[in-house]
Amino acid sequence: MRFFGRFWCGCLLLVAIFPFRQALAETWDTYEVAQQKYGAYKKRVVAGDLAIDWRAFRIAAALAAVNYGFDWEAARDQVIEDLDKKKFDDALRIAQTVIDHNLAFGEGHLLKMTVLQKMKRKQEAEVESTILEAIGKSIGDSGDGLSPATAWFTVLPSESLFFLTDALGATFVAAEPFEENGHAYDKITVTDRKGRQRVVWFNSDVNREMRYRVEHPGASK
Repeated sequence: MRFFGRFWCGCLLLVAIFPFRQALAETWDTYEVAQQKYGAYKKRVVAGDLAIDWRAFRIAAALAAVNYGFDWEAARDQVIEDLDKKKFDDALRIAQTVIDHNLAFGEGHLLKMTVLQKMKRKQEAEVESTILEAIGKSIGDSGDGLSPATAWFTVLPSESLFFLTDALGATFVAAEPFEENGHAYDKITVTDRKGRQRVVWFNSDVNREMRYRVEHPGASK
């Protein structure tokens, strides 16, 4: 399953034209503050307001650990299985559970959009497509992925992998952690659509912060 289509064709051409600047180091919200922010953004999106700060929404979702303990990969596999069996109602229900666990994660919206398209529910599918475009743009606008200084900003490894495979159509090969100027990065080797291997970069500051919190319960940075 692929998404973002024409948006990403244009995005990959524009990266050679427009310079990007790596975000400055941030002071991250506490779990409680992140929960409040996630709830506020979620309320707006559910009400139909998609003109939000999707980067901030994604960060809040990660720091609030909204999908902790939820196996979204198993849910995705079940949706695909149900689609193959044309069990569309079941597939839609499970796709919605992925969204319910994290409204800021693109995977759930991709799954729901795909199911709705199969069910010929075009208008509802277009809403999910619009959300996907907004999430993709919030990542694409953060850099070009060609170097640490212009790394794409993602909040969790699952988001990086989702962006690579479903937005860019690349195949994951290997990953290596890297730090520079106080920032954390993932240096990822991929195979692109033309079968060529290339290296892309993701800023992983949020994921580093989450690991720190797990390793140091009650500590703040």
